[in-house]
Amino acid sequence: MSPPSTKTSEILSRLVGQSAAIRDLREKVKKAARYDYPVLITGETGVGKTLVAELIHELSERREKKFLHQSCSNISSELLESDLFGHERGAFTGADSRKIGKFEAADGGTLFLDEVTDLSFVAQAKLLQVLERREFFRVGGTEEIMVDVRIIAASNRDLRREVIKGKFREDLYYRLNVIRLFIPPLRERKEDLRLLIEWISDNEEIKLSDKARDKLMSYSYPGNVRELENVMKRAKATTGGERVEEGNIDFDEDLQIDEKQQSVAERLFREMVEEGKNKWFCDFRKINIIFS
Repeated sequence: MSPPSTKTSEILSRLVGQSAAIRDLREKVKKAARYDYPVLITGETGVGKTLVAELIHELSERREKKFLHQSCSNISSELLESDLFGHERGAFTGADSRKIGKFEAADGGTLFLDEVTDLSFVAQAKLLQVLERREFFRVGGTEEIMVDVRIIAASNRDLRREVIKGKFREDLYYRLNVIRLFIPPLRERKEDLRLLIEWISDNEEIKLSDKARDKLMSYSYPGNVRELENVMKRAKATTGGERVEEGNIDFDEDLQIDEKQQSVAERLFREMVEEGKNKWFCDFRKINIIFS
């Protein structure tokens, strides 16, 4: 049973904005909550993918059960598999006792997998098994664990490109890509910026001068809503809670340019390495065929 319409409106109001893109996203979130299918949320870092996942859960039939969040990035594949699927005692060095993973802990509820493209191929295979059969094995275990969990996955990358590059399983992509939601960057919905500034001001009790507000309105926010929120909190901290003036607002523009350039360079380097690997693999297969 879905929540009352007043409650639904209250939940969706946390998705701040009046642009056509945000109004459309609210409708899609509401529709996604009616079904129990996997959801794939894409968009740049900081646009609010976690928030959208939370809203879907809160509007769904699973809202009385747990919503658990698991980041798949910046963590070793072994530790991530243990976090997701749990492990048996003695499964690896340091596994002194049995551990319940996120899938078991979220049984009956929703598991949000953030940056799902960072999953190892072993973890991808296990996730596919859960989606197809609703069961898995703990790391080091022999007993099948049955679970009823809705999967919401998110990524700031294009999963189709990751599939083409051989970094993500095609069958898993199709399993996850049942309901697809895209959150546009803040720079593409400038009409939402003023509302977001007012919403953050109210929530964080930040007093802005007119010039400070104008300065906030003038920036493009490559880090999206998360960056806007951090900039405003930092400005409040520098004033000690007094009114924020134009000079209290610092965007770290030089740092952001450097980070963007570094990110592009790293991506190009990774693609070159992958292309080299793929070429080596193809050459190896040709040699293998010739001499077999």
